Amino acid sequence: MQQLPEQIPFWAIPAAIVAAVIALIVWIYVLIRAYRYRKGLDAAIANVAYEMLKNVLIPNGNGGQIHVHYLLLTQRGLLVADLLDRPGAIFGGDQMLEWTAIGKKQRYTFPNPQHALYDRMAAVRLLTGEVPVEGRLLFTLKSDFPKGKPRNVLRIDDLTDDFPAVDKARGNITAAFGDVWANVKRHAEANPIS
Repeated sequence: MQQLPEQIPFWAIPAAIVAAVIALIVWIYVLIRAYRYRKGLDAAIANVAYEMLKNVLIPNGNGGQIHVHYLLLTQRGLLVADLLDRPGAIFGGDQMLEWTAIGKKQRYTFPNPQHALYDRMAAVRLLTGEVPVEGRLLFTLKSDFPKGKPRNVLRIDDLTDDFPAVDKARGNITAAFGDVWANVKRHAEANPIS
């Protein structure tokens, strides 16, 4: 004699639908928070620039291209900025090959980011001539430097201490850099994998 399959209880289907809806709402909430967090970081960085290019490829001088996270036209010239979201206490130095981050639950190392920043700055200098080009490694507020910061390292909340905020309503007062900035924009391409 064949046994009939058990029927799904009538209450299980609505419960599964409710669980799926709750999971969808939580997922959307997490996405919105991440989007707002990233937009806040972008706004803090853009605060010191008349114009900003984000996630672009520029010629590296060797027939290839190099990715630049942020390229900013500031009052002092051009600023190449890399944003690093590394939680925990960061220990690093100019001559170290690897830096260490110690968080609440983990300890990890990562390559010294200064080397990549210097490569990006060199590529930008090929396009700018005599216009000043500076570089900064910007860490988010999740990072702390208990033993001091290496060269060209800032937390994002210290950016306006190093580079003054600009008044975009007054127009671009860096007219001396206008032709150079136009040349940089002409050579910059959006990075398709950003």
